[in-house]
Amino acid sequence: MSFVIIETKRLILRKMRASDDQALFQIFNDPKAMKFYPHIKSVDETKLWIQSVQDHDMSYGFSLWTVEKKGEKQILGQCGLLLQKVDGVIEVELGYLFLQDFWGKGYATEAAQGCINYGFHKLGLTRITALIDPKHHASQKVVVKIGMKKEKQIIKWNKPIDVYSIQTGGMSVD
Repeated sequence: MSFVIIETKRLILRKMRASDDQALFQIFNDPKAMKFYPHIKSVDETKLWIQSVQDHDMSYGFSLWTVEKKGEKQILGQCGLLLQKVDGVIEVELGYLFLQDFWGKGYATEAAQGCINYGFHKLGLTRITALIDPKHHASQKVVVKIGMKKEKQIIKWNKPIDVYSIQTGGMSVD
C-alpha cells in the first residue's frame, strides 16, 4: 500500500508516520504557528496527535497527511481532511499547519487545493468546510484562493470561529 495520497506540482501529501514526530513537534511547539490553537504541544502530545490522525485514517479512509517538498523528503507541515462537528452536524473539514519557514510561499494553498480535489474526486464528497479563527487572516486567504466562501460564524473551542465551505459545483480546478 502506497503512503502517497496526493501529488501536486511541488508537494507530496502522504500518510503520517510515527517518525514524523520531530518535524511536527517543531510546528506544535512554535508559539507563532500555534497562535490560534489552544496551546503548544509537548513531544508526547505530538506523538498522541500522530496516533489520533492515524486512527482517523484507519476508521474513515482519510485524515491529515504529512506534506513534503517533492524530491527532497523535507517535511513542510500537515494538511488534510478530518471529520469535525459544526453546529451539531458532522462535516469534513480541511485543515493545515506548516513550519514558519514555509509560510508565504503558496505551499498551504497548493496542498489545500490538492485536498479539495482529492475530497471531491476520490472520496466523492460534495461539501468541505474550513474552521478559521476570525483573526487568522493568512489562513482566510488560503481558503478564499481555493474557492471557499465564508458561510457563518459559530462558537467552537470557546471562541468565535468562521466557517468557510465549498461545494462540488463551486470548486476551482487545477
